[in-house]
Amino acid sequence: MFEKLALVGRDLLLDTLPAYIAGDIKPEPQDPSQVTFSPNIKPEEEKLDWTKTNRQLFNQIRGMNPWPVAHTFLKGDRFKIYEALPVEGQGNPGEILSIGKKELVVATAEGALSLKQVQPAGKPKMDIASFLNGVGRTLTVGERFGD
Repeated sequence: MFEKLALVGRDLLLDTLPAYIAGDIKPEPQDPSQVTFSPNIKPEEEKLDWTKTNRQLFNQIRGMNPWPVAHTFLKGDRFKIYEALPVEGQGNPGEILSIGKKELVVATAEGALSLKQVQPAGKPKMDIASFLNGVGRTLTVGERFGD
């Protein structure tokens, strides 16, 4: 969404700026009674709560990417999740349900998430296959994400 809006904003600026400079567009002050504000994202809103549904967590992850990035904890360390997909699955919230060469599935309150792009503490952002080939190779089914 961030990237799409950046492109739309760029195009709008490129289309509008020449007309503004030429004097064809006159600025209008905004009606103060119509102003709305979006609250700042609080740090606790970035943290994933595995007792939510897979759809809720999927939307939270998408909404936090590229900044500030949704996170959880794994073995006591912050673990950022940039991309995940809702999938079928059942288990205790935060529990690792399956691990494959290119797949890590974690249970939620309803369904599960297949993690796609992550960033373990102290490491760069990476796809799930790279994570599982590196620091993630010690994970086992049944381990849990969370506090």
